[in-house]
Amino acid sequence: MRQMKDQEKNMDDFFEETIDVGESIDFMRYIRGLVKRWWLVGGLFIAGFTIGFFQVKKQKPMYEGEAWISFENIQGAIPANQIQNRIAKLRTRSFSEEATAKLGLTLQITNEPGQPGLLREDVFSYFSTNNNPASGDYQLRFIESGSCQIYYNSERIEARTVQSCIEDTISFNGISFKLNPDIVPERRKIDFKINDFQGTVRSLIARTKVRPTPDGSLMRLTLQDGNARIAAKTVNLLAELFVTKSEDLRREATRFNREFLEEQLELVKTDLDRSDAQLRSFRGSFIQGLDQETEAVVTRLSTLQTRIAGIDFHINEMTSLLSKLDPSNDGFDENIPLAFVYREIGAHQVFENDPDMKIARDGLRTLNAERDGLIGKGLPERNPDVMEISEKIFLTEENIRQMAIKKINELKATRIELNSQMDQQQNRLARLPDEELRYIRINRDRRAFESLYENLYNRLKGAEITEAIPMERVSIMDPAVPSFVPVNAKSQMLMIWTLGGLVLGIGLALILEMADKSVRSSDDVSSHLRLKILGTIPKVKFDSYELQDSEKAKSISSQIVTHDYSPTPVGEAYRALRTSLLFSKSIGSIKTLVISSAAPGEGKSFTAANLTITMAQQKSKTLLVDADLRRGVLHNTFNCQKKPGLTNYLTGVASLEDVFQETYIPNLSLISCGSMIPNPSELLGSERMQKFVAGISNRFDMVVFDTPPLLAASDAVILGTLVDGVAMVVRSGHTHRDTIKRKLELFQNVQARVLGAILNCAGVEVAHEGYSYYSY
Repeated sequence: MRQMKDQEKNMDDFFEETIDVGESIDFMRYIRGLVKRWWLVGGLFIAGFTIGFFQVKKQKPMYEGEAWISFENIQGAIPANQIQNRIAKLRTRSFSEEATAKLGLTLQITNEPGQPGLLREDVFSYFSTNNNPASGDYQLRFIESGSCQIYYNSERIEARTVQSCIEDTISFNGISFKLNPDIVPERRKIDFKINDFQGTVRSLIARTKVRPTPDGSLMRLTLQDGNARIAAKTVNLLAELFVTKSEDLRREATRFNREFLEEQLELVKTDLDRSDAQLRSFRGSFIQGLDQETEAVVTRLSTLQTRIAGIDFHINEMTSLLSKLDPSNDGFDENIPLAFVYREIGAHQVFENDPDMKIARDGLRTLNAERDGLIGKGLPERNPDVMEISEKIFLTEENIRQMAIKKINELKATRIELNSQMDQQQNRLARLPDEELRYIRINRDRRAFESLYENLYNRLKGAEITEAIPMERVSIMDPAVPSFVPVNAKSQMLMIWTLGGLVLGIGLALILEMADKSVRSSDDVSSHLRLKILGTIPKVKFDSYELQDSEKAKSISSQIVTHDYSPTPVGEAYRALRTSLLFSKSIGSIKTLVISSAAPGEGKSFTAANLTITMAQQKSKTLLVDADLRRGVLHNTFNCQKKPGLTNYLTGVASLEDVFQETYIPNLSLISCGSMIPNPSELLGSERMQKFVAGISNRFDMVVFDTPPLLAASDAVILGTLVDGVAMVVRSGHTHRDTIKRKLELFQNVQARVLGAILNCAGVEVAHEGYSYYSY
């Protein structure tokens, strides 16, 4: 009784324990899963190789053109946003459109099957288009009379002499070309195609790669094309366009600044000349000097007037710049880009120490670079991302304009205050004679105009130097040359496809293994089921035809448990199971044992038969009871009678001595299932069954009951309350761990002792480490 209470406590502990399946990773399980699914890994490996092979066969070679652009910056380090601006410019649509048109990149030579492949340089010595060529199919037909007929979409549109097509540039439908004289004698007709212009531009932008060096002093420009010469020509043309346009943009900006300063200098010079003339005409008749107090007042007045003149100049400058932003104003010039005007406003001298303007100026430069980058990637101006940045640019420009207006108002307020101070100083000189006051005013005006003139003159000279000697020199350091070595190596592509198939196969195999919830190893039994491993039985190989479970047991009994104890792996596994059951300290002494499983086909009858054979071979008096009263098969295994059997005894039809049958195995007796009855579970739970178990346990050293699977009936649970222990057969790779865990819960509320699990059909490497010895 105490033993039964301890067992009940153990079962409660088992079912209350939380199962943790993530304690460790069983790498060997995944390795075995890969081996098991070798067909999936191998199939995808072969599929990847096959696809890669055919892809490589139809792949056209691609050639790369590479050019290096150099930037020599006199000011030192190059700002990061300036580097981004360069990349954006090189990828803008305007650059790509000009290159596409000049090089005629929309051209595609159509080679006839069986004819040698022609390149564009084989056909045309010159070819270009405008920005809107008529796309479609074209054909050149050479007539024996010496004429060349040009067809567009099967319709003749032009006829010229062959000589004129070679010497002169032929233009029609937005395309222009000259024929290569070497092609005429070889072909009677040539087919070519003009692709969509904008589609070609987008393709060019996508194929153009720009990579600057970290310090921004060099920029690598690359492009891939199926024609090595075209790749080199396109890269060189893009580089030349970038250098030319960079120079044009710089000159436009410096020209705008220089012309503005020249205009302001001319106005100040006029006022200075007038003041000089007045001073010269007055000096002859005026006194030679002023007293010290009067001289101080005059100096103060001169300083105030110089400041006021400078403020007026800044106000005029800012007002003039703002007028260039308003199309309704007379100062507006549509040839001057608004970006230049905003840049000049932001960089104006009055904002030299203004942090808000510095933030707005830098932000505007960054936003313009981002927008140019998006447009350079081929995005239209109506794209949401482009429109969002354009809106930010508009708000930043408006902020700059408002700050300029605010600064003008601040300058005007300062001028009013300075004028008030001048009035105070002039009142102090009111007592001086009129001629002396006139001299003071003329001299003061001249000093103010002279100071302003010097300031403007220095700024103009600086602008002229910048225009003549740019702060940055842009040049092509290393132009592209045609390289006839393909960059798309076929072996690499084949390797990528092959490795991709292999990785995909391994990945799928591992995913399937992780999704497989079947019990596969002793570690799965321990971690998921929390059952002790009683024994592991390796998988038994039968003939190619499928055998029933009873036939398997009968077929294997003579192989694994022979009278001379042949040391086969399966035989040793059953002997190890027998030892575990009979001599394990944790299990203790048992005489009656129920063997069951969660589902059919897991090998419980096979295991029960061979386990009892090994016990009988140990000279133990053993009884095997077929308690599967629905589909009992053990009588076939040992070539015995089906009835009378257990059901006949339990119903009182036969006596106990009548149901005992001796088998061909010494010391092993069998009680078959008997006749089929409608209520087997009631018989197993009857008082007569209890007396039966108590009686036979006294007559035999070991009694093993083979019961139905738990999915079919709960007979194993009922019998489990009458015997010393229950052993669950778990078939490797077949038994679902959630199913058996759910069925084990049936033992939770009964006084049954679950001893552990027998792992059946395990691989030899899983079943026993020493099995490799038998293949030595």
